[in-house]
Amino acid sequence: MKRCQAFILFCLALSVNASSVVFSEDQQSVRLADDSTNISKILYNYTSGNYDTISTNQQQPRSVFDWVDSIATAMGVPPGFVKDVGRNESKWPKPNNLNFLIPNGDLQIMPATYKIWYKKLGLTGGKTRYNYLVVGIAYLKYCKDQGDGTWRQARYIYARGRWKSPSQWTKLERRFMAEIDWKLYD
Repeated sequence: MKRCQAFILFCLALSVNASSVVFSEDQQSVRLADDSTNISKILYNYTSGNYDTISTNQQQPRSVFDWVDSIATAMGVPPGFVKDVGRNESKWPKPNNLNFLIPNGDLQIMPATYKIWYKKLGLTGGKTRYNYLVVGIAYLKYCKDQGDGTWRQARYIYARGRWKSPSQWTKLERRFMAEIDWKLYD
């Protein structure tokens, strides 16, 4: 886990031209050369393991896809897969407006699911675009663990709650499952 954290911080340092990477027990920081910005990583305890992600109050992302890349990578979910699911669910409206929030978020989390996972993940700040992404991505990972370990089953379980044989899928289910190139993820 420490090696993974160090690698993520190293990549962040390279991507933002950071001059130093500082490690501590509870939080790691990347300091920019001009010291104007700190990107801090806050550890979160997810049910299927310990994952860390970049804190929204420290990072200045350009679009919602920066958050997706960061969160998904930290949780072990392919960022492209999350983007495909979001394209299925909401079509990613206004990706450059980080404060824009549609009902149930970009990944269309059911209200009860959001409430349970928000609490389980120890999130704060209420219903924000970032929190909806954290919950949605963590739930995708959970769905993969509930199925046979493929992203294909995870996607179906995410949308429908449980797996059904493809021969039992509705026309809508066949359409949203066909919109993803499964060779990229499984």
